[in-house]
Amino acid sequence: MPLHHVAIYVSDMNKSREFYDPVLAACGYVVSFAYDQYAYYAPKSNPRAAEFGLTLADPSKPIGSTHVAFGAKSPSQVTEWYNVAVTSGGKDNGPPGLRTEYHKGYFGAYVHDPDGHNVEFVHIDVASECPLTANT
Repeated sequence: MPLHHVAIYVSDMNKSREFYDPVLAACGYVVSFAYDQYAYYAPKSNPRAAEFGLTLADPSKPIGSTHVAFGAKSPSQVTEWYNVAVTSGGKDNGPPGLRTEYHKGYFGAYVHDPDGHNVEFVHIDVASECPLTANT
């Protein structure tokens, strides 16, 4: 069964929206719906299909840390999204580059959002990861 949606807790909705609105717009998302305590984003092609959300956290509880990765079509798109994220207040957690420690063809970049969540932008070159041979 495919993943339907995921939401992360944030401490300041306005500050988080200042970060996520432009970052997710660069990734091809639009705001599907937003209220004081929630904001959900959906692909531009299906704005009712909210996939990623922000939920205002209860200030008496710790937020924790989450890792979220957004798939890009190319290494240049990874770099573009990373630049938008840093310009929008994200803190560098690993500039764009090959991550061969994960596996061959893995190109990623990382930023921390305003609450310290690790946001990744990734492109995997499937051709270099799984080359076809005459026997496959």
